[in-house]
Amino acid sequence: MCGSRISTVPGQSGSARRIKNGVAVIALVLTACATSGNAPPDCPTCPAMVRIPAGNAVFGSIPGSLYQRPDELPRREIRIDRPFAVGKYEITRREYAAFVQATSYTAAGDCLTDRRKLGDWQFDAGTDWHDPGFTQADDHPVACVSYDDALAYIAWLNSTTHGGYRLLTELEWEYVAAAGATTLFPWGDDKIDGCRYANGFDEAAWVKYARMDTSGYPLFDPLPCRDGWLNTNPAGALAPNKFGLYDMIGNVSEWVADCYGPSHERLTANRMAEAPEGPCPKRVAKGGSWGTLAHNLRTAERFPYVATHRDDSIGFRVARDR
Repeated sequence: MCGSRISTVPGQSGSARRIKNGVAVIALVLTACATSGNAPPDCPTCPAMVRIPAGNAVFGSIPGSLYQRPDELPRREIRIDRPFAVGKYEITRREYAAFVQATSYTAAGDCLTDRRKLGDWQFDAGTDWHDPGFTQADDHPVACVSYDDALAYIAWLNSTTHGGYRLLTELEWEYVAAAGATTLFPWGDDKIDGCRYANGFDEAAWVKYARMDTSGYPLFDPLPCRDGWLNTNPAGALAPNKFGLYDMIGNVSEWVADCYGPSHERLTANRMAEAPEGPCPKRVAKGGSWGTLAHNLRTAERFPYVATHRDDSIGFRVARDR
């Protein structure tokens, strides 16, 4: 359950929010609305892309917002200057497998999972993207991939196409996830409506984990509905947002390009969080996952992990600059 899930793993500050993932409330508002549209894929195994218009975004949460965390402040209004393309879906197992097969990439295990003991998330050497501990089809999002694994896939994708692929920045991610919404969640203010759009920790998941000790959670709030899946769902199975993007919230959390910072105070010229001096200590995953509690499925939530972290509920989505 990533980028949000049900467990707390020692030394992993983000894991407790998963039932496992949670950290912030950032609302994004589009003030320039243009029509987005599908862009033809570059190859049979390349991700389908959607063109996103330029516009103004509100980055960060209003002081005093429900479930707000300190790293969501200050609230900023920032211009998205140019249109860009975003993956219609999260990168699927089929797409990632094409990369592994073409490059003989060593996609290691040591993925965070509770497959050995329900509710007890541990790093497991035998758990990897090919076997994340639960059944997946080729059209499910790839999981158990690190930030570094995502960059390796993108480098290969750029080498075999016209290029321009990259991870979204956190600002871009929130811009497209909110798709103009100013409510607590992209779909509105009521948690019960979330199962139409987001595969999170719902009533069915709570039945499975009913005997788990939840005393360590300040707020334990499964979605009060059923989305249809205990783990990941196929790409496109739930409703899209207003940009025509699927699973921006839930299913798997998504790596973004930024180095994690404690606030939105300082951004670089390319609208990314300003990195600290020296190597970046942690990257950011966004959106929550199949294991994320309801209040952690907000657009603003931020889940910091080291770049080598693999998790059965973290995958990624790509952007493109052409």
